[in-house]
Amino acid sequence: MKKTITSILTILILSNCSQQEISKNNIEEKKSISTAGFSNIWDYKATGGIMIGNQKSVDLLNEYIEFHNERNYEKIREMDSDSIQISGPNGESINGSDEHIPFLKEWFNNANTTWKPIWGTSIKNVNDDNGSMVLSIFDNTTILPDTTIRTNELIQAYINNNGKIIAFWVNSRGLTAKEIADITAAEEAGKY
Repeated sequence: MKKTITSILTILILSNCSQQEISKNNIEEKKSISTAGFSNIWDYKATGGIMIGNQKSVDLLNEYIEFHNERNYEKIREMDSDSIQISGPNGESINGSDEHIPFLKEWFNNANTTWKPIWGTSIKNVNDDNGSMVLSIFDNTTILPDTTIRTNELIQAYINNNGKIIAFWVNSRGLTAKEIADITAAEEAGKY
């Protein structure tokens, strides 16, 4: 009877050890990082690649753009890093928040411009613990005295972990007649 009990206990102990090892391996597999893509900003081969960033950065960029829609220069300045670098769609180059705010005031004084978020995601270098890059698409409407211009803009923004916008780049393309018709129909139906 003692041999049977000892054998059962030995089997249970060995089984438990094996189960713990399997669980440990599964946890390690879940911790492994999936990467995809490439970047000439980071040496992705040496640094482990690019992975999904975080939702907080996406939310911060949407908030930042909404402050532009509201003309809330104080909040924009709070989110700008002091040395923010901005590259606009028409070759504009803005260096620092002290240049950014006057640029925006002049722009908005001459045009009623607003952005509507379409989609966005965040990526980061596997070894970058300082922040992440948000890639996003916004539809832009600029109303001038004699015309309305509608564009689709790719906005890329690097946001540090303190919620500061370090840099952003804007690439813009004019919407096609069909896209404008579809957006206008959706707006009239209250679905855009």
